[in-house]
Amino acid sequence: MDELKLVERLRSEVPLDIDVAGAENRWRRGHGGPVRRRRPLLPSAVVAAACAGVVATFLVAHQEPGRAANVAAVLDRAADRAAGDPSPRAGQIVYQETVTRRRVGGTGRWYEVRTRTWLPAGGAGSGLIIEKNSIRPRPGEELPPDGETLVGPCPASPPIERPYLGALPTDTGALLDLLADQGEGDRGDRQWAAATDLVDRPAPPRVRAALYRAIAEIPGVRLRDDGVDAAGRHGVAVTRTQDGVRDELVFDRAGHRFLGTRNVIAGKGHPFGPPGTTTQSSALLKTAIVDRAPLHGPDATPSSC
Repeated sequence: MDELKLVERLRSEVPLDIDVAGAENRWRRGHGGPVRRRRPLLPSAVVAAACAGVVATFLVAHQEPGRAANVAAVLDRAADRAAGDPSPRAGQIVYQETVTRRRVGGTGRWYEVRTRTWLPAGGAGSGLIIEKNSIRPRPGEELPPDGETLVGPCPASPPIERPYLGALPTDTGALLDLLADQGEGDRGDRQWAAATDLVDRPAPPRVRAALYRAIAEIPGVRLRDDGVDAAGRHGVAVTRTQDGVRDELVFDRAGHRFLGTRNVIAGKGHPFGPPGTTTQSSALLKTAIVDRAPLHGPDATPSSC
C-alpha cells in the first residue's frame, strides 16, 4: 500500500489509550471468567496461533511506550506484511507452537499450557495437537490435561469453523458481513468476538491480510502504545473493550507481525481483580510450513468437528 492510500485510511481523531502503568504492573496473567468466546478447536480451548508461513521465533526486547500510529495504519501494515508471507502448497502441513498463560480458577496460581499443532494447509486429512501443562493439579483444582488430539478435516462444517481457514473471503466487506453473522450482541460485538477467534488460527496469507483490514473497520477498536503477550514481548496493541474486559491483539512494533493476545480487566468491582489485572494471555512462539506431521501416539483422542 502506497503512502497516499495509507494516509487516506487514517482516522483523524482516534483516541490513543496510552498505558502508562508500565510493564511491571501488567505482568499479572491468568485465566478466569472474562475470557472472550472462542470456538473449541483445541481440547482445552487453548489459543491456536496464526500461520505466518515461515519458520520464525520472535523474541522482541522491551520497548518503552511511545506515540503509536493510527490503528488503521498499524493494521494496514500488518496486512501488507501478512500478504507477503509464503503460501503452503497442497499437501503441506502448517506447524505452530503457542503458549497460553492463565490462573487456576481465575484467581489461583499461574500455569502455562504449551501447544504444538500440525494442520493440513488444504483442509484435507487429520491434524495433530499436542498439549503440555506446566503444573500438576492439586486436590480440587481443574486444569486442562496433557495429551494428544486428532483434529478432523471437517469438510461439512462452515468455512469459518474449520481448523484451516482457507475458504474464508478475502474481500474486506464480505469478511465483515461474515463476522457479523456470528455470535450475539450488536454488530460490532459480533464482529470483534468472531475476529479475535480467528486472528490466531491458521489461514492463507490473503485471508489473514483481509482479516487485519476488517478488524480496523470494527466500531470501538482502539490502539494502546504498549501491550504484552504471554512470552513477555512488548508491542502495540489493537484493543476493544466489552463486558468490562479489554481484549488486546499485540503486534510487533517494527515488523507489525502478530505476536499474541491479552485480556485485561477494564472496570471496577470485577471478581477477578481490579482494573489492569490480566486474566489470560497467549503468544505465538513459532510457525512453519512442513511436509509431514509426526505420528500420533496410541492414546491420541479424536476430536469431532
